[in-house]
Amino acid sequence: MKARFRDSMNWLHTWAGLVVGWVLFAVFLTGTLAYFQHEISRWMQPELPAAASPEQAVAQAQQYLQQHAAGSDRWTIVLPGDRGFTTDLFWRPAPMAEAATSAANSATNAVSNKESTKESTKEKRPANRRFERASLAGDGTAATARETRGGQFFYRFHFDLYHLPVVWARWIVGVCSMLMLLALCTGIVIHKKIFKDFFTLQWRKGHKSWLDGHTLTSVLALPFHLMITYTGLITLMFMYMALAVSANFPSSQQFFAQLQGDTPPIVASGQPAALVPLEQILRQAQTELQGADISLITVHQPGDAAAVIELREASTNSLGSGGRELRYSGSSGLLLNAAIAAPYPEQIRHLLINLHSGRFADPLLRWLYFLSGLAGTAMIGSGLILWSARRASQPGAAHFGHKLVHCLNGGTVLGLPLAVACFFWANRLLPLQWPDRPEWEIHGFFAGWLLMLLFSLLRNPKLLWRDGLQLLAAVYLLLPLWNFFSSNRHLGYSLWHTDWVFAGIDLVFLVTGLCCLQTARVLQRRRETRSQSAIGGAATADLTGTAGASTR
Repeated sequence: MKARFRDSMNWLHTWAGLVVGWVLFAVFLTGTLAYFQHEISRWMQPELPAAASPEQAVAQAQQYLQQHAAGSDRWTIVLPGDRGFTTDLFWRPAPMAEAATSAANSATNAVSNKESTKESTKEKRPANRRFERASLAGDGTAATARETRGGQFFYRFHFDLYHLPVVWARWIVGVCSMLMLLALCTGIVIHKKIFKDFFTLQWRKGHKSWLDGHTLTSVLALPFHLMITYTGLITLMFMYMALAVSANFPSSQQFFAQLQGDTPPIVASGQPAALVPLEQILRQAQTELQGADISLITVHQPGDAAAVIELREASTNSLGSGGRELRYSGSSGLLLNAAIAAPYPEQIRHLLINLHSGRFADPLLRWLYFLSGLAGTAMIGSGLILWSARRASQPGAAHFGHKLVHCLNGGTVLGLPLAVACFFWANRLLPLQWPDRPEWEIHGFFAGWLLMLLFSLLRNPKLLWRDGLQLLAAVYLLLPLWNFFSSNRHLGYSLWHTDWVFAGIDLVFLVTGLCCLQTARVLQRRRETRSQSAIGGAATADLTGTAGASTR
């Protein structure tokens, strides 16, 4: 403990932010990009046509499943919604067909299907049964486009990381989030003039400019930073507080059954019966839910007289929406139950998760989420740079620890944006039929990150930031140009046809590149000014010495 409480909080704020700052920077940047994960996926698959309406998507899905999933005991249909562009289908193969088809699918596809199904359907998969998957384009045919993880990669990375066991990664992110929350609280304590500092921004003042920038990005979106950090912990609270569950329930299955409601399994009667049109059931469910959107349809025992159709409300209408379920008879189309809402504690948890993910947000609010996330990313990055800038001119600046922090700062603050750009470049450069194409896109992401880490280690520290920003400017400014030659959905086409998904992403590339270029120019001018000042000071000293000698 320091002599004063505020000094102790200052020490805690500094080290809590520094120790995990590089992980937090990666989490914040990729999490911010995930607010537009659907739009990013759309840009990375330019061959796909426009999505179908929900009614068309359901009719197309039923027709496809009846042809390709006959004999399955469960179908799952994930509707495209307002921002999606494909209808995703999952089904469990019939026991006889499962053995014949298991060898035809690669392990990579199985892992990808497992993650996508778990995230989309929120259902538990039996250990001895796996899902088949298909994606339908807007015309009802199987989607034929380049394979990519798209924006889903950024979404998964911001809490699962990569190349690490999922449990380890989520614990790492959880610990870092707890320290982030601690750094935010201590930051509020140490800034006595927090609102006054909010209106102060000194340009070209070295350390003072970094401090003002750090304070501005911190205070500007402080409620967002507190909310996003706390709700991020809520999303994985059952993993972090597993002891509380095990101390009060015999098993985790009983806990979740009480929390979310447990329904008995639906057993086939053995009497065949035609399935009612799912399009008709969709309209009935929307009427029952007062016009709310439906995100998920699950058909249990299709083709049997005991078939049941479950429909789940989407989380895109309002902050508190989502989670209600309706059940209909698959043979008669009659409503089997009123809208089932989760218990109040689960509704509160769902509300906090919805607040974190921002799925309910309209385009304007989603952009506010995005800009606030960028402010949080800049807050973390400026804090890391501030630590190095404070110690650059102090005795012991050549210490190994200081050099390590400097290299990690450059490799992370410059490396992550370069990695993101390499991910998009790989999507346009790799051949369409390249084996394991999605994995190679991700390899490009990590290759760009590693390249900047090596560059930070080998480059002169005085030139690192200028040269790194120039490299970032080049890769981002050239992306829309290369997209013009490699795709028919380039910026000119998108602007002419008012396709704001493709146009918006290309414009963000251009704005990012221009910002990096302008910042590099500012650093270059500052370096030239310092050089001229040093030359002028040396010349003045020489003249003074000569004049003194003449006088003597």
